[in-house]
Amino acid sequence: HLPVRTRVGGDSVRERIMREGGCHEIEYQQLEDSDALRRAATEVICNMALSEKFRERYRPEKDSGDTPPDRLKAVFVFCSDESYHIRLAALGAMAYLTSDTEICKGVVNIGSFIEVVKELILVEDPGLRHRLFVMLQNLIASDKAVAEKIINTEIFECLLALMHTPNQAPAMKAALDNCMKAAKYWGLIQKNPGDMVYEVDPSVGQN
Repeated sequence: HLPVRTRVGGDSVRERIMREGGCHEIEYQQLEDSDALRRAATEVICNMALSEKFRERYRPEKDSGDTPPDRLKAVFVFCSDESYHIRLAALGAMAYLTSDTEICKGVVNIGSFIEVVKELILVEDPGLRHRLFVMLQNLIASDKAVAEKIINTEIFECLLALMHTPNQAPAMKAALDNCMKAAKYWGLIQKNPGDMVYEVDPSVGQN
């Protein structure tokens, strides 16, 4: 079983866990019935996801048509868990995992992706919302085809509405702004349901 401590140390500790086969044990514990074990496992995965080598485990297999691996689907499913702390850790893990473009291609192919994100956007908790915005920012910036799968849904309409929410925390506003900049960079924002025309600036995102 996992130790109570779920904060993994530096890169050397992460490498040791991977070298000694600890990843399989962590992912197995994430599927346990115990909320405490599932929370601990998800928090470890969130911490381990800082490692590029660990993130490679969550990429779709080559020639799979960007089919998300089961371990990626498992982390995403926990983003809608009944436990607040499990949701927080899972969204944190997704924010780190989506720094990898190949993983992003798998995420948007998860069957429940749109439904789960739409539910999460309505949750006003700052911790959950910030992690969600970072994940969406990463997804939209990663690849034009990935961005299209988000922008052509109600998810993007929600993001547009939230842009006009007063008193946004700076970190939230920055992530929302990045979503819009990425959409403009890909040339995907032309007009919204209110017929507001957006200018496409090809220089956005190139600095």
